[in-house]
Amino acid sequence: MTNPQEVSLVTFLRSVPIFGGLEGRSLDRLIERLQEQRFEPGEVVFHEGELGRTMHVLREGEVEIVRRASEGDEVLIVRLGPGETFGEMTLVELQPRSATVVAKKRTHTYSLTSMDLYNLYRDDNYAYVIVLQNICRMLSRRLRKADGRIADFLVLQEKQLQGEPPKEASEGKPKAGKAGGKAASKTTSKAESKAEGKAEGKEEATTEGETEEKAEGKARKR
Repeated sequence: MTNPQEVSLVTFLRSVPIFGGLEGRSLDRLIERLQEQRFEPGEVVFHEGELGRTMHVLREGEVEIVRRASEGDEVLIVRLGPGETFGEMTLVELQPRSATVVAKKRTHTYSLTSMDLYNLYRDDNYAYVIVLQNICRMLSRRLRKADGRIADFLVLQEKQLQGEPPKEASEGKPKAGKAGGKAASKTTSKAESKAEGKAEGKEEATTEGETEEKAEGKARKR
């Protein structure tokens, strides 16, 4: 009789991209090599710079990938959840860990070592090729994303060096100019209206004065 827990594990592993394409005996051979590990919140899975030979697949929980910058500050790179993997770079290159991984919640993982992968190569060449190909695809996707972020950062840095104002500031200036222009035109029109009113008043006063003088002159002649 099939164990429900084993069925659940098989279903879960099929949904993990790094094991995509494995079926039947190949998947069973992989499951035989997986090791369950559990971590409490705040526990470090591994440290940046230490030697590692283990990849982890998250079954439950959440972890943070943290890297130390050149100035010494720790920078959060990404948060990972169920179905995602970390540490896979150690399976394709013998280099120190590139980042620190910390559990943020109670975390349950399945781990696979570089030796497990080598033994898989000896026992099931097809399964080995599938896993390795999926790792390469994952790393390629992450590299593409990193390239996009680097390009955006370089463009922004170049604009700052050239002294170009931010988009919001440059868009705001014309609006302020229009508002100022409207205010100035209103002030000018008011001043012109006042000047015209004064001129009209003077003309009316002059006309009235001339009329009165003419009337007085006619009265004297009579």
